Amino acid sequence: MATPRSGATSGTRQSGGGQPDRRAAANPARRGPSSASGASPSDQPRAGRVPRLDSLTGLRFVAALLVFVSHTLATFEFTPYYRQMEPYLEPGAAGVSFFFILSGFVLTWTHRAGDRVGPFYRRRFARIAPAYWVAVLAFIPLNAIANPEETGSLLRHMAPQFLGLHAWFPDSEYYWAGNGVTWSISCEMFFYALFPLLIVGALRLSGRARWWAAGVLAALVIVPPVVLAPLTHGATVADWAIFIFPVQRLWEFCLGILIALWIKQGGRIRLGLPVALALVAVAYAIAIPAPAYLIWVAIPFIPFALVIATAAQADLDGRPSVFRHPVLVKLGEWSFAFYLTHQLVIRVVDYLLEPSTVAGAIGASLLALVGSVASAYVLYTVVEKPLERRLRGGTLPVSHGGSGHVQKR
Repeated sequence: MATPRSGATSGTRQSGGGQPDRRAAANPARRGPSSASGASPSDQPRAGRVPRLDSLTGLRFVAALLVFVSHTLATFEFTPYYRQMEPYLEPGAAGVSFFFILSGFVLTWTHRAGDRVGPFYRRRFARIAPAYWVAVLAFIPLNAIANPEETGSLLRHMAPQFLGLHAWFPDSEYYWAGNGVTWSISCEMFFYALFPLLIVGALRLSGRARWWAAGVLAALVIVPPVVLAPLTHGATVADWAIFIFPVQRLWEFCLGILIALWIKQGGRIRLGLPVALALVAVAYAIAIPAPAYLIWVAIPFIPFALVIATAAQADLDGRPSVFRHPVLVKLGEWSFAFYLTHQLVIRVVDYLLEPSTVAGAIGASLLALVGSVASAYVLYTVVEKPLERRLRGGTLPVSHGGSGHVQKR
């Protein structure tokens, strides 16, 4: 819900769903397994089975929480320390890059020889469509209460969102209209459409060619932001080109594909998960004083890729990982729903409480966190899980994130 204090819901003053200008992001997550046990080296793929990688499910919630933190900046907008808080909170928006890399990894990890295109598209539709449409529609009545005069304009700008096409419009009035975080789902839809072709091409590459491809992908991620160098978020076409444009975000997804193939074929990196996490922390610290165009993707994406690879290795090798804790795994299952609803909850809380002090903004943020987890549970339990099973139909396997396939009952 947009607040009268913080501007129009789809105007240029706010970024992807309620956050002030300069830097914001969002991103989608998938449901993970209910078990918190990791795979052992002996739990290698055999007929119809791939190893469980529960740490990746737990990490989904952590990444979604980063995005949540970046969006709580809106609750500090009218406090005396808003400008001081801004550089510390906004780097969390880069969590969407983690989701894009992980998406490519997961789809490749669960891919099996003989998978058909039709059932794959059906599973992807069942996976995201029900919760996505509920999250899109939920914004309309909430905004109508706060800003009824904007309803006509809002619906016009939201029109591409109903089909998941809004990320293709180089105008923030469209790609951030309504529930602004859904722009990343628009990108994911594009990735899913291309995946059957991308996986075939990646499988045909030699090991050496894949390393070269990874280097090219890294350059494609880093060079455009450096060349275009926009200093505000959502104000120019350059912002859209490096942060929203689905083709530009495809390179992160492709990197996830290559990492998954490398690990599936026995590749290992001589780096532990704690070291990879430390590199993410360093990247976050570097992003605090960095210009906007670098924090969105360029600074964190390599540390994120290393975390995904080392977390998968930890599970495969049976090494300890806090991300396999049952609570984190359960929250990881809800993370897609959490991602879709958290900004709506932040807006509602901000609209009702109108915090003007730092203590009030912190309290509002904590209340929004509790509300976001609760809304995620409801959306997952009532909509996402039952409708996914119904839409899959038959005995199509249910994909549990990076954990492998579990036969539908």
